[in-house]
Amino acid sequence: MKSFAAIILFALVAGCMAAVTDEQKDAARQLAGKCMQQTGTSEESVQRLRNGDTSGADDNTKCFVQCFFQGAGVVDGEGNMQEAFVTEKLANEYGQAKAEEVVQKCRNNSGPNACERSFTLFQCYVANRASLM
Repeated sequence: MKSFAAIILFALVAGCMAAVTDEQKDAARQLAGKCMQQTGTSEESVQRLRNGDTSGADDNTKCFVQCFFQGAGVVDGEGNMQEAFVTEKLANEYGQAKAEEVVQKCRNNSGPNACERSFTLFQCYVANRASLM
């Protein structure tokens, strides 16, 4: 996976697809579809996430993020960020310093369960993605 941000946010944040191969796009689409089916998340909810809108997300939507992030290797089964993986993927795309800065800001993705922790991580990424550019 060349572009960490593009892959994990394919189904979540619009506009990050340029550096991703067709094969990676297909894999992300399949993962997103699997996670939508598994969690019962609506297409409308996923579209809001793609637009960076995290307001009013229900439990299904939060668990969609957990499923997607876990499938992409961003978090473990408990929703804890896989810091080395995330840093490496972000660094490949944006440079080591920027990657480390975002990981540092988002590493404390707290919450009572895996879905909440993954969603908190996504919210942090959305809030800090501009610093990667």
